[in-house]
Amino acid sequence: MARKKDFQSAFDIIGPVMMGPSSSHTAGAVKIGNAGRTVLQGTPENIEVHYYESFAKTHLGHGTDVAIIGGMLGYSTFDERIKHSIEIAKNEGIKIKFIEESGKSLGEHPNCALIKADSGDRHIEVNGISIGGGTIKIKSINVNGQCILMNHGLPILEVDGPTDNATINHLINDLIENGVDINEEIKTINQEGCLIAMHLNKALSEDTLDKMKEKYSDLNFAYIK
Repeated sequence: MARKKDFQSAFDIIGPVMMGPSSSHTAGAVKIGNAGRTVLQGTPENIEVHYYESFAKTHLGHGTDVAIIGGMLGYSTFDERIKHSIEIAKNEGIKIKFIEESGKSLGEHPNCALIKADSGDRHIEVNGISIGGGTIKIKSINVNGQCILMNHGLPILEVDGPTDNATINHLINDLIENGVDINEEIKTINQEGCLIAMHLNKALSEDTLDKMKEKYSDLNFAYIK
């Protein structure tokens, strides 16, 4: 169940300007798709969407399919191309597969979708839930086999790449010195590198993001907002 603190303003509860019919099943699904595209950092070559519980039962009738694919194509919640997104994606050579899961929700919420996608040598999996009013929470992020679990709304800054713990600590210090308000950091690190997600208390400026990308050019930055 959504709590008041999961919504940043009254506009999140009322819902966004959007293509219908449902803020949870359409607008929220677009944002889950947007999150997947942001983490993927490129045009998807294939997209596999796993639905759970309510999404599994109603995705066809509520436009969840076109919403998620529209989000993966980078469309906003009010973009009229959303209704044709599957056709557009297929025309661009993107392979699409929808899977209705019968078990309990992977995200512990009835409006849950797990997106798996590839672009070049980058494979991502993003599990998101739509909690109402077009607001979403991210439950997990997987990049090339490295996975982190979370339970946070947006904005989220995801960073990954061939690095070590010391470099990540320097990055976090630089973000804080540049006024970034970090609520929580979640990370996993191994010999291949690090995957970290930072839940932010307020929006990250584009100037700060560009500064970090330039200084830490070996890392991939995904700002989910």
